[in-house]
Amino acid sequence: MQRFESNGGAYLRRALARLTGAAIRKLSTVARQLGAPALTTIPVSAAMLTALPVVKSGEHLEDVAQLFIGGRNQELAVVEDGHPVGVVTRADVAAGLEIRGPHGSVGEASRHDVLTVAPSDSLVDVLDQLRAAPDSVAVVIYHGEPVGLLTFEKLSAYAAQAKLVV
Repeated sequence: MQRFESNGGAYLRRALARLTGAAIRKLSTVARQLGAPALTTIPVSAAMLTALPVVKSGEHLEDVAQLFIGGRNQELAVVEDGHPVGVVTRADVAAGLEIRGPHGSVGEASRHDVLTVAPSDSLVDVLDQLRAAPDSVAVVIYHGEPVGLLTFEKLSAYAAQAKLVV
């Protein structure tokens, strides 16, 4: 019993992931049978990157570079006063370091525009928004906090891997 209590959170997350995956597969099958694009049945939360570190515009590029080196993220949300104002990529930080040096700020590096979406938004809606603004990154906001990211490339890869109808 104690093992369940100490590992209960991990157990519940795995169980929820299995149930969510099964529900997504079933909804995709039904959507295909009905001739509807399967992405309309899947929420953003199923495909977004989570464990999203955020940075502020004034942070030094060398500190942000360390986040990229130590993590698996390719993009980081840039926030000011709790609101996303941009997204900075590994390439943006590398270019900023080359031009501005290690004490340059994230605000001085190029960054990408942000589309804000909710975890419950349909993937097809987000895909349409990202197609309309190809250099943008969708930042998923839940209860006023950024909790995930979606790019056009990652969303397309997710649809291809899941063999979803786009």
